[in-house]
Amino acid sequence: MALLPPKKKKEEGHANHERWVISYADLVTLLLATFVVLYASSTRNHHKEDEIAMAFIQAFHGNPPAIVEPPSGSRGVLQHNVSPIPQRIEAPPRAATKLPQSMTKQLDAEMKALQALQMQLQKVFQPMTDAHEVSMTSTPLTLTIQLDASVLFDSGAATLKPAAASLLAKVGTGLTHLPPGFRVTVEGYTDNQPISTAQFPSNWSLSAERAVAVVSLFAANGVPGNALAAEGFGEFSPVASNANDAGRAQNRRVVVVVHAPDPAGDTGAAPSLGTIPGAGPAPGAGKG
Repeated sequence: MALLPPKKKKEEGHANHERWVISYADLVTLLLATFVVLYASSTRNHHKEDEIAMAFIQAFHGNPPAIVEPPSGSRGVLQHNVSPIPQRIEAPPRAATKLPQSMTKQLDAEMKALQALQMQLQKVFQPMTDAHEVSMTSTPLTLTIQLDASVLFDSGAATLKPAAASLLAKVGTGLTHLPPGFRVTVEGYTDNQPISTAQFPSNWSLSAERAVAVVSLFAANGVPGNALAAEGFGEFSPVASNANDAGRAQNRRVVVVVHAPDPAGDTGAAPSLGTIPGAGPAPGAGKG
């Protein structure tokens, strides 16, 4: 009987003994990410946190308390000290100040006098108000009348036009009916266009002379001189841009401000007629 050769054993497949390296690499990567996050948390912007905390404290508790900084070297995640939020203590409400009856009557009379003057002048200036050449604004103790310079003066001049003089005479008559203690300030303004003449070396000179012309007319119509003041501001208080004709026209103006006496004790009289606070030479003056 023939003998069969012995069967060869199947070779076992090559075992993969390095699969653990992949898991180890994943673990190392995870640990690295963890330490990066911890480091970033421990070095976060504490100054920004303090600002946010103070904003919340102020929103809910008024003025924020000072935040106490932790000792040096203790800025870790679990070592940042925050001071407690103090309770807000409300101050007792202040008792309302009650004016004496005599002062209340005086204030009421002054307000009524200003209102009556405003109603009278609204009729006088109605056509120019409609044409946006004159405007009036008021507060309880002041009445402000703004007039375009073109209504009152020729360009570069400080002599009142005849029609303007007649118009302002009516204003002066209304001012004479005010109770004692009222003050009237006339303010002159120009644009920034240069002017340099023998009569007006600067915008200050032109604006001041225009204010004095109006004040003089009021005085001639019976307004007490010690209740009048004239001020020249030149081109230094514009209400519009001087870059275009429309803006420069708005800046060339005369403003009359009527001040009621302050019942709390404002007894000071206005500067006498002809006083021109602030008038003087100015570089780069302009034509009005």
